[in-house]
Amino acid sequence: MNMEKYYRKIYLYIFGAIAIAVVLFAMNSGLLIRSDEQSVSFQRSEPVDTLSQADMEASTTSALVLYDPGDENSKKYQTNLERVFGWLRIDAKYLSAERKDSVSYQDYDMVMVAFSDWEGLIGQDCTRLLHYVNDGGKLFLGLLPDDPGGVYQTLYRHMGIIDYGNYQQSDGIRFTNELIPGSTSQTFKDADIFGDAVLGVQVEDSCPVYATALAGDREIPLVWCNDSGEGEILTYNGTAIVGDSWTGFAAGCIATLLGNCMYPVINTKTVFIDDFPSPQYNTQSDVIEEDYNRTVQEFFRDIWWPDMQNAAQQYNYDYVGLFIATYDDVVNPDDFLYQKDTVEQYFGNSLLDNNFEIGAHGYNHQSLALDGEVPADLGYNAWDNEGDMEASLTELLDITADLFPDVKLYTYVPPSNYLGSDGREAVAHALPDLQVISGVYTSEGEEGSVYKQDFEVASDGIVEFPRTTSGTLDDPYDRFTSLSVGGLYGVFSHFIHPDDILDEERGQGLSWEELYRQYCTRLQYINDCLSSLQPATAVEAAQALRIAEELDVSYAETDGRIEGQCNGYTGTSYCYFRSDKKAVTDNDSCSVKPVSDVAGEKWYVVEIYEPTFSFKLEG
Repeated sequence: MNMEKYYRKIYLYIFGAIAIAVVLFAMNSGLLIRSDEQSVSFQRSEPVDTLSQADMEASTTSALVLYDPGDENSKKYQTNLERVFGWLRIDAKYLSAERKDSVSYQDYDMVMVAFSDWEGLIGQDCTRLLHYVNDGGKLFLGLLPDDPGGVYQTLYRHMGIIDYGNYQQSDGIRFTNELIPGSTSQTFKDADIFGDAVLGVQVEDSCPVYATALAGDREIPLVWCNDSGEGEILTYNGTAIVGDSWTGFAAGCIATLLGNCMYPVINTKTVFIDDFPSPQYNTQSDVIEEDYNRTVQEFFRDIWWPDMQNAAQQYNYDYVGLFIATYDDVVNPDDFLYQKDTVEQYFGNSLLDNNFEIGAHGYNHQSLALDGEVPADLGYNAWDNEGDMEASLTELLDITADLFPDVKLYTYVPPSNYLGSDGREAVAHALPDLQVISGVYTSEGEEGSVYKQDFEVASDGIVEFPRTTSGTLDDPYDRFTSLSVGGLYGVFSHFIHPDDILDEERGQGLSWEELYRQYCTRLQYINDCLSSLQPATAVEAAQALRIAEELDVSYAETDGRIEGQCNGYTGTSYCYFRSDKKAVTDNDSCSVKPVSDVAGEKWYVVEIYEPTFSFKLEG
C-alpha cells in the first residue's frame, strides 16, 4: 500500500471536515460580519444639451392614435400605448375615433387605428386615410376588425392582401423577421397563453411578413407591411396586442413602420431574490430530506446557494436579495419581537461578498396595505395606519444595522407585490437611503393593491423599476414577455424565490436539478436574444434608468450616415436603433453592434460616448 497516498487522503478528509466545521461555526455564531459599506455612487455629470428645446421638439416624430373610449379593449390598448410612445420618445396624440374629423392626418408622421370597430368608427373616412398614405403617410392598423365588411373591402388591397377568408383560432406565434430585438425565428406555442383570433389572409409576395400566427398546420400572416402610393401600411392581424406584456411587440410594429427608429434604453439585467435572506431555512421538508439527505437549511447552504452563485458567475448576472427579518404576522409595533438569526446573517454577508445587493422586503411578510387592499385568501393581516407601517420598516433598519453594519437599504420590494398608497408613503418616509421600489409590470388577473409600475422616475425622485417575469421554471410566456418588454426598455428584470422547489405551483414537483437547469436555460436565453444587457444590482439598474429617462436623442440619416445629437446627456448612454440597413461603427463617438448575438438583423445597441455622435449605414 502506498502510505504517502493514504496519508494524503487522510489529510484531505481532515481539512475538508475542518472547512465545513468553520462554515457551520460561522453560520451559527454570527462571526461572518462585514463592516464595509454597501455603497453606490449617485453622482452624475451635469446634463449636456446640444440642441435647443424647440429644435429637439421639432425633430421628434409625431403620431395620432385613434381609439374607442367606449370599448374596454381599446381603452386598455390606449393606456399601454401611452407607455410605448412615451418610452420611444414619440409625440403621440390620443383622440377618440369619433372626433377624427377634427384633425388633419397630414399633420402627423404616423396614424394608428387602435380599435376594432372599423365599420362604425372608420366608415367613409377610409378614403381620407388612403389619401394620407398615398401622399407618404404611415398607417398602423393596430387591431383586428370586428367585421371584415365594407371598410375592410376598401382597404384590403392597399394592405397588401390578395385574398381573405374567415376568422381562425391561433395557438402561437412565429417571428419570421426581427420585429422586436432578438426575435428572429423565435416560436411561442401554447393555446392557453397565445390563443387568439386572426383573419385568414394571403398577402402579396412583396410584403415583408414579420410574424405569423400558428393555426394548426397553417401559418397565417400576423404582422406585415405594404407600400401603398408614397406611403406604407403596417397591419397587425390579431387582438392580443392590447395586453401589458405586448407593449414591446407594439413598439416593434411602430419602429418597423417608421423604418429607422432610435430611443434610449436602460441596458441592464437583474435578478431579484425575494425572501433572501429570511428565516425560511428553519422549516422542514420531507422531500428535501429524502432527495438530498439534508435539512432545509443544509440544502440551501450546500446546494441551492452555491448553484445560484455559480449561475450568476457563469452567465454574468447580478442579484439583489430582499431581506425579511421574520415571518411572524404581527402588525402592532408594540408586539414586534425579533430573535437574531445567524443563518440570515451568513447568507446576507455572502451576498455582499459577491458584490451583490441587500434590499428591503420587510420586517415581516405582511404587505404594507390597509384593510381591504389585499385579497383575503392570502391570509395577511391589514395594518391600522401608515405610522405602524413606518415602525415596521424602522425595526427592519435596526435589525439590518445589527446584522450588516453600514449596509444601506436602497431597494424596496413589497411582499407578494402588494403595496397600498399609504404603504408607498411609509416606505418613502421610513427608508432614508431609498432609491428604487420594485413591484411588477402587469397586474392582469390580480385583485387588490398590486404594485403595478412603469419604468420611470416618480415625482418624489424614487425610481419605479418593475419586475417583468418571475420563477425558476422556463416557460414560453416568460420568454415572450422577456423579449417584448425587454425589447422596449432594454432590460431584464426577473424575480425568484429560494423556496420555489418547496412550492407546488412554482416548483411543479420537479427536482432542484431540473429547476436549476431550467433557470440556467432562461439566463442563457436572455444572453442570446438581448446580448448587450449588462449585469446590475437593483440600485445600479435604477441609476441606469435615470440616465435613460433624462436622455433625448435627435437623429437624421444623411449620405449613408446617422448623425445624432443628445439633450440631457450625462455620460455614457445607450440607445436601441432599428434599421433595414446595416449599422457600422466608424469613429470614436459611439459604438454600434447588434442587440442579439444570435438573431441580430435589424436592431442595434448604440453605446454613446459623446453628446454628438455618428455611425455608418451600409446597404
